[in-house]
Amino acid sequence: MSKPLDPSQHHHPADPLLDEAASGAAASANASISASASDRDPEALLDRFEQLTDSEDEDEFIRKYGDINFQYIKPPRDSVWFIRPHALNYFKDGVLFRTKGERTSSKTELFLDLMYVGLISNLAGNACEDPSGAALLEYILLFIPAWMVWSDIKDFTNYYYNEDLSQKVYILWILCLLTLYINSHGELLESTHGAALTIVPYILCRLSLAISLVIYSFFIPEHRPQMRLYSVLITITSCLWIPVIFLNTRGKIGMAIAVIFLENLFYIVAYHPYTKKLMGLRMATALNIEHEVERFATFVTIAIGEFLYKVVASGPLGAGFSPKFARGVFLICIAYILFWIYNNGSTSKKATHALRHSGATAIVWIFIHLPLVAGLVLGADAGGDLIESDFTYVKHHSEIGEEEPNLYALSFFFTGGICVALLSMCVIGLIEVSQDPHDLHILPKFWRVVWRAPIGLAIVFLSFAKLNTTILMGVVVALLAVLLLFESVTSVPRKHKTAAHRLE
Repeated sequence: MSKPLDPSQHHHPADPLLDEAASGAAASANASISASASDRDPEALLDRFEQLTDSEDEDEFIRKYGDINFQYIKPPRDSVWFIRPHALNYFKDGVLFRTKGERTSSKTELFLDLMYVGLISNLAGNACEDPSGAALLEYILLFIPAWMVWSDIKDFTNYYYNEDLSQKVYILWILCLLTLYINSHGELLESTHGAALTIVPYILCRLSLAISLVIYSFFIPEHRPQMRLYSVLITITSCLWIPVIFLNTRGKIGMAIAVIFLENLFYIVAYHPYTKKLMGLRMATALNIEHEVERFATFVTIAIGEFLYKVVASGPLGAGFSPKFARGVFLICIAYILFWIYNNGSTSKKATHALRHSGATAIVWIFIHLPLVAGLVLGADAGGDLIESDFTYVKHHSEIGEEEPNLYALSFFFTGGICVALLSMCVIGLIEVSQDPHDLHILPKFWRVVWRAPIGLAIVFLSFAKLNTTILMGVVVALLAVLLLFESVTSVPRKHKTAAHRLE
């Protein structure tokens, strides 16, 4: 059943980006709680606020990310074999049209996540085997394409998911290509054949999306121009990967950086509000925001889970209490604290999500998750190598023996990964627009969140001190614990302001 829109509150946002972003300032007409003159008493207003109708409560998951005008649409009937492709969400004249009900990760997406648990562990493990600047660069250049494939599937299922046979086969095809990609990347720089075995599977992953978009565009007029534009752009960048196979190492690196930049730029171009304006579109793509937020949160959780995996996977700590056991406990504490800092977001009680606030904040929010996840995975794997090493004294690489691991470089991977993650979490918290009254907390949002950045920088600077690895991890835990405690205390609303905030 569609929700009626109040004409007096109808709003046409300026060119929605990637979705719900530009409708962030829209005032939702779907859930207004009216108060009469007799309801001026705060207790009476609070009672009225808590007595939501079934419809209001049902739509609360939409409003919690920020107010927006929306209407429900009815999807096609289910079928086991083939369901007519349809848009689950789209904008038309500034109004969000979407299917009813809160969406979560699909079964096939969760299955894909299982693949990525091993995939990202493989990439980070290779980088930490011989930690260096070259290993870090290789990790980044291999991680980003894997991230792009995950993002492609995330967006495809966000827009068009129906779990019919064709989509199940598509996911299985991508899984097979990823398997070839991750098992062949060790030969990438060894020969043209090895490069082809790594790059061609990635090209096929991307072209598979382009072909799917073209086919689906015949059934989905709401997204058709953007689908076909993006499929053309994907085809262009996929062709640009072919020369990388035949170039020397320096040429491979330079060309790969250029193509990766273009891939991300073209993604923005295809869905940017300015593109929509140039194309004169009345209807445009729209993300299902709760699904988008959950998918990124799931990937972050997978990345943080790498900390726990390294502690228990191969029994690296040995039996009983030891310095290794202490380091293992420290690594668990680091993962736990980072998990809660990420989930704290902006620490606001009520806020407009970055995806809904504006096009710029939507772009930043989506892309900042790339360094966030990459940093977490690298930091976790390096931390795992530090906890199981029998050597604990960090030396400069010029001082280590032939049999000693390069703990100095590993410590930078460990602290640097955590630093990048905290800087990313700081950005995520800052771009979310708080709707709390200015005096609800003892500190404004900026001063509650911004300390993630200096704490992150302080952590990476610890590696310069060449601390014993056990002490290093202990100090990192202490700094993160102070940060989490500070955010927890400063985000608690003042008691005398709580009731008034709930009324708003």
